[in-house]
Amino acid sequence: MKRYRPSTKLVMIGVVLMLAGVICWGIESPLKNNPNTLFLFPLGLLFICSGGLELTITAFITLRKNDLAARKRIEEAQEKNKR
Repeated sequence: MKRYRPSTKLVMIGVVLMLAGVICWGIESPLKNNPNTLFLFPLGLLFICSGGLELTITAFITLRKNDLAARKRIEEAQEKNKR
């Protein structure tokens, strides 16, 4: 049975987005009283959520592909046993 793996490109995009969000929070944290950097907190939150969503979707797509391959193998084995 062929085992599908998550796309490396999509996983890297998700991780980079999450790291960008953490960096935004790290920059905003020491400059909390500066009104010019207040946009970094929601921007960082948006990046972290987008990266997590990207990773979740990639995991579900891979899980579905593996499930379909396993079901196909089981059906072929049952059909072979009936003969």
